[in-house]
Formats: sequence, C-alpha cells, structure tokens
Amino acid sequence: MLDPETSSSAQLRILVVEADPHVRAIAVDTLEEARFEVIEAATADNAATILHARNDPSVVFTDALTPGEFNGFDLARMALILHPQIVAIVVAGALPPGFSSVAPDARFLPKPHTVWQR
Repeated sequence: MLDPETSSSAQLRILVVEADPHVRAIAVDTLEEARFEVIEAATADNAATILHARNDPSVVFTDALTPGEFNGFDLARMALILHPQIVAIVVAGALPPGFSSVAPDARFLPKPHTVWQR
C-alpha cells in the first residue's frame, strides 16, 4: 500500500482520471491533503498523452468509463505496458465480467468509494 508518510513524496505521483469535474476535484483534494502529488486528466485519452510524456506517475486511478477513444481498462493496460512498475486502479459501479482478462494486472475499486479519515 502506498503511504506518503513512509515513502518519498517525490515517488508518489497519482494520475487521477475522471470525467466529472466535481468527482475529480474531491479525489484530487483528498489525495493532496494526504500529501500525494496529483496529476489530473478528464479522459483516458488525456491520461494516455500524459503517460507517454512522463515516466513519474506511481499510480493511475481511473474511472472505467471515460469519454473518448480509450476507456479506463484501455488506459490501465497501456499504463502497465508503458510503466510496468505502475499501480493501476480502475473504479466502476460493479466489477465487470472478465475483469481479470481485460486488465489482469490492474486493481478494482467499486463505486461509490468513501473518503477515509485517519
């Protein structure tokens, strides 16, 4: 588990991919309050561009359904090919059938997710 208190903050950059600006803002604020560095993208297409240009995200946290050419599963696969050390987390309302074959090295987080307090 990534913990900003036990790891160098320079190593913990999270790429948050969420089309809804309000949901994205909550995720970004929560992660920044926990002292993670956050990169934002509104679509998987935008996130793919970021992943091709940068090699420093440690985590991709993406909604399964994003507008554009790519969806969150496509992005998770691409992220893991480009950066094998990255952690890919796909968020959706329910675990899709065949998830392990769609994004075998990605993790799944069901919606709605809650903000936890320390």
